[in-house]
Amino acid sequence: MKQLLRLLLGIIPCLFLACDYSPSGSHFEEVSPQVEVVGDIELDNYPSQDTLMLRGSVNLKFSVSLPGRTIYSVELLLGKNSLGATSSATGGRQLQTTEYPDGYYTLQLNVLGNSGTGSLADKSGVEGVQVYRTWVVYIDNTPPKPVTLTSVKAVDGSLKLEWKKYRGTGFQKYEIHRHYPGQVYGQLTATITDPNQTTWFDEEYLGEQISYRVVTRVNGYYYDLASNSIPYFYPKPHVLSSTISPEKELTITFSSTPFTSNFGSYELTLNSNRVIRLTDPKDTVVTIPANIFGEELHATLATYSKSYPSPGSRSVTDYAILEGIGAPWGPQDVDRLFGKPSSGKLYFADRGYIKVVDAATRHILRERNVMYDQIGSEKQDVISQDGKLLYSIINYAIHRLDPLTLQTLERYELNDLLPEEFYHFSMLDGVSNTNRLILRARNADYDPENKDMAYVIDMDQKKVVTAVEADLNYSYAMISPDGKTINASDQVYVEQPKGDWKKLPLTRQEANSLKFHTASPLFFTTKGTTISFYSTTDGTLQSTLQTERELYPIDTDPVTGHLYGSSYNQLFIYNTSTGQLVNKVDLAGGTLVFLYNNTLYSGNRYLNL
Repeated sequence: MKQLLRLLLGIIPCLFLACDYSPSGSHFEEVSPQVEVVGDIELDNYPSQDTLMLRGSVNLKFSVSLPGRTIYSVELLLGKNSLGATSSATGGRQLQTTEYPDGYYTLQLNVLGNSGTGSLADKSGVEGVQVYRTWVVYIDNTPPKPVTLTSVKAVDGSLKLEWKKYRGTGFQKYEIHRHYPGQVYGQLTATITDPNQTTWFDEEYLGEQISYRVVTRVNGYYYDLASNSIPYFYPKPHVLSSTISPEKELTITFSSTPFTSNFGSYELTLNSNRVIRLTDPKDTVVTIPANIFGEELHATLATYSKSYPSPGSRSVTDYAILEGIGAPWGPQDVDRLFGKPSSGKLYFADRGYIKVVDAATRHILRERNVMYDQIGSEKQDVISQDGKLLYSIINYAIHRLDPLTLQTLERYELNDLLPEEFYHFSMLDGVSNTNRLILRARNADYDPENKDMAYVIDMDQKKVVTAVEADLNYSYAMISPDGKTINASDQVYVEQPKGDWKKLPLTRQEANSLKFHTASPLFFTTKGTTISFYSTTDGTLQSTLQTERELYPIDTDPVTGHLYGSSYNQLFIYNTSTGQLVNKVDLAGGTLVFLYNNTLYSGNRYLNL
């Protein structure tokens, strides 16, 4: 052991002599301790603020940039308390402000990186630079209070809101919310970022019930700071009255809006097709020709704001039903009219009732409930053109009814009238003044060879006069008032002197348009604007009439004999004897009408022409 120690003591002097070195200077480089630091430190959610108001749970997101340097650590300090450190250039720290008393603090973001001098100390990591940025932080844990909405009132042709200024910290913005009746949530209408602005004009309000709230948005508070609600109501512009002068001028008066600064225009629409636009808020009377007949006039009055039609613009709408030209009656469903004979009565089959209406007084004279008796058929009621013969299918049997009392006079089983033994379905299509009944029927014994037929039956003799093929589902049948001409499945036949029936050389298009004249022994067909009249006695052409337009549907007045039809919401009335245009009447869109004794009827109005 002693020998080993002596050896070590002998070696040590040699080591000192071996380490003696004097540099020549050829491999020495001097470094400067003065370095330029280029970088950027940001709080991402507060990019341009040096003073922060914090409340609640706050995520402080940071990003650091030190180009050309290695970042050793990034630490966030609130006062002397470290919120945590990391070696990443980006990150975040969660701050719960409730852990700190209210007051001012210094928030500092410290960044430590290498010095960049190039020295051994820099390269070994024992020399570096420290970069930092500070913010003034005010922590306010006191719950914020909403502002008070003080008034909503009309001012200078607009609607003005006023509220008290928000006095707390962390203000972001005011939000104006409109509430309409029935709404659960309000409608965000405006955003104000100036905390000193405490008034706002609703430049879209034109009338109706509404209420307002002011919601204050505050940093760190995620609930609605909603003010009190204040309602406001002013009647929206609406139709006040309408009158029709003896000169047939319609005058419509409606109320005005006092919100003249907000006002853009009134738009009055009648029956969806006539529009009158007014740009003066005081112009509330409209006078137009009253030449539209039909249903009552459906008026829509829309009031638009000045900004219409830009996004967010407002309008208010009022609906009214005005009396059109003519006088009220009924109402009756024109589509359910199955007879307008020359006897002065009108016959309707409406919702299970047969109704007799006096054409002079327009009163219902009699009605019969057959709702649960008329089954298994579509067309069940027919009346002769002279009004003396009325037939109806009731409980599968044919009943002859009294045209005035609607009581059953006679009852016939279908099997007693037709040649086959059993029939289970039929339709009544018409009856002539000579008591000839035309009906379609189907044999109960199904056989593809058996065809649906249209039968002409002489009801006085209970005898089938003729029968032609006529499908129950896809065709129709009709008989002339004199009983001498029939039309079944677009085939027209005229009875000959010896009792046989001659088929007329009419095209299917002509036969499909065929109608029987209700005041003369004629039938007519339509092709474009040409109407051709033929004799029901022998089927010969008698005359033609040219119409101004192609008309549909076409019918005749059973009293005056005038022909009428519609085209593009206009009714044209012609004298069939002279071919002259007698009258022209504008109709409300989709209105069904009929003409009787020079009186025009819709479902609920009539007009004496």
